[in-house]
Amino acid sequence: MESEPEICKHVIEILLGIEIDRIEIPQTERTMQESFESKSVRFDVYAKDSDRIFDVEMQTATSKKLAKRSRYYQSIIDVEHLTAGTDYDELKDVYIIFICLGDVFGEKLPVYTFENVCTENGRTKLNDRTFKVFFNADLCDKIDSKERRNFLAFLKANEARDDFTETLRSKLALAKKNMKWRRQYMTWEQTLKEYAKDAFDEGVRETARNNAISLLKKTSLLPEMIADCCGLSVEEVLELKENLQTEAVRT
Repeated sequence: MESEPEICKHVIEILLGIEIDRIEIPQTERTMQESFESKSVRFDVYAKDSDRIFDVEMQTATSKKLAKRSRYYQSIIDVEHLTAGTDYDELKDVYIIFICLGDVFGEKLPVYTFENVCTENGRTKLNDRTFKVFFNADLCDKIDSKERRNFLAFLKANEARDDFTETLRSKLALAKKNMKWRRQYMTWEQTLKEYAKDAFDEGVRETARNNAISLLKKTSLLPEMIADCCGLSVEEVLELKENLQTEAVRT
């Protein structure tokens, strides 16, 4: 996505059903932070054209936090691009896209697209030009668009159904042979395994978090190792580490 902008461009076109003339060089794992004290975010794939910004996130586990996460991501993007003295009209259209392997909202839809709409009549749009789209790859065969259906099927089961997904599969094979890309692939593969673990009940999770905090305070182990030892995701460990650093600064 980062090294070949045309692939990134085509993926976004497939997902949103739009045309993009030209896309700026996309960035993977781009970090943004509104201020020193605010929570930072790391976008999986961040891209933009002349008047639109796209954030594409891969989500392997369903989570009730995704709705508010999408809200925060949008706010960070807006603040980043609206500098002091500029007009609100200069805000670009923002698309927050989550590609999920499961059904986040439980309504058995293959795609959920959200815009701000007037509650009283159910049709007047706020027209703030922000869009949040959640894909449910588990029901990809119910999607009308063949190209979109094929792409999500590829993500779900590495099943190439057309020329584009066959190209993606070939590039994945090449990437795995490249040592730099191989390390990234193995990290992603390990993350998938961590996300695949059954959710802990609240008591067990609290114990796991406490154990992780203890390891963060007393050792110099990498977050990935702590996550593996405690049964948490790397993201959770990084959040705990960030909280500890914030507390240290305040004290």
